[in-house]
Amino acid sequence: MTSSPGAAFRRFLRSPWTITLEILGIALAGVSTTWIEQHPTPLARERLAEEAPAFAAAVRALAIDHVFTAPWFLALVALAAGSLSIVAWEQWKRLVRDWKDPGEGWFRSAPYRRVVHRAPTGEGRRVSIEVAGRLGAIGSPLFHTGLLAIAVVGVARMLFAADAARDVWEGGVLPAGPSGFETQYLGPLARPLELPEPVQFVELRPGFYPSGALLEFTALVRIGEPPGRQATVAVNEPLDLGAARLYLTPAFGPAAVVEIAGTASPSRGVILLAPGASGDDAWSGRMPDGLEVRMRARHAPGPARPASQVDVRVLRGDALLAAGRMQPGAVLDLPGGGSLALQDVRWWVRVAASRDPTAWPMFVGFGLAIAGVVLLSVFVRVDTMVVAEPDGDRERVTVAMRPQRLAPLFADRFERRVEREAGRR
Repeated sequence: MTSSPGAAFRRFLRSPWTITLEILGIALAGVSTTWIEQHPTPLARERLAEEAPAFAAAVRALAIDHVFTAPWFLALVALAAGSLSIVAWEQWKRLVRDWKDPGEGWFRSAPYRRVVHRAPTGEGRRVSIEVAGRLGAIGSPLFHTGLLAIAVVGVARMLFAADAARDVWEGGVLPAGPSGFETQYLGPLARPLELPEPVQFVELRPGFYPSGALLEFTALVRIGEPPGRQATVAVNEPLDLGAARLYLTPAFGPAAVVEIAGTASPSRGVILLAPGASGDDAWSGRMPDGLEVRMRARHAPGPARPASQVDVRVLRGDALLAAGRMQPGAVLDLPGGGSLALQDVRWWVRVAASRDPTAWPMFVGFGLAIAGVVLLSVFVRVDTMVVAEPDGDRERVTVAMRPQRLAPLFADRFERRVEREAGRR
């Protein structure tokens, strides 16, 4: 007789192979977020495409740069939620069935069993069954229920949550509304992420270890229209603005404020220099008239402010047209009568934001899972049966003990119980 499709699918979800592959897939997805930048800005994507085109194409195709909103990860977590729901349901049913005191048949396969004789008591056959550590039996179903809640909330987050990012320099403003971010990653049912008020980044303050590695990064911000109110946001200290949570990423570098004059398309803008392979901060791009501009700021370990000197080179094809080491206020003449003026050098930082309506339910799931682990660690259910019955001029006593788990740890307890029963009258 063939089973129904529903029963076959249930067996598939309950299969140890399926559960193992689900856990492995989720673990690998989590690991990938530690070595691939999540929710990158368009500039970060362009730089990755320039440095490693094939790798960038694979990241884009597999959505590894926004794993937790990728359709394949949503399907994987939904599949894991299905497996967990079956496991949790079976464990709760078993708990209800086994909560009552067991019968004598339960002890047929007990790992501890011994028969002793003692002086008669003149009574008939007596059976005593004790259950200790009953709360330990709740641990496993409670733990799996917590994992199920986490999985279900994870699916809800991928459907309704929103993540966004933007590169911001000192003096720059994140405007209110959805236009405040360069890129947004939205769940299928999520609305765009927006700030309720504009946020100006007044000052960026990186801190460094003696080796020059980044220790901390803090931003002094002004919220709202002038004069506004001041606040701080750091890498590990997010700022809540309405339903949005704003935080800094470790991606930062110098920002060169430049003005190009005397060309067909005069302009003023901010150029963001990113760490290069040599350890210096660099940028290259094209001007409106087709000239290529390359900038490099010499990296000094642990600077309080970004490098005040910037090396600038202007090329057309392979031909070097102009070059110089510039400080704020310096002007570099360009071919054809134009000029490039370096007005200031500031810090820039990548700002990320998220709106997650599932934060508290996720904490509830973690709480249930932790409570289950605590119950499993502190309590172990141990069932003990003592059967006393007349045996000639003596009394025959059978002592059986069945721990729910960790049976070797209860050998001494069993021996003490046997000694106590043997000495009873």
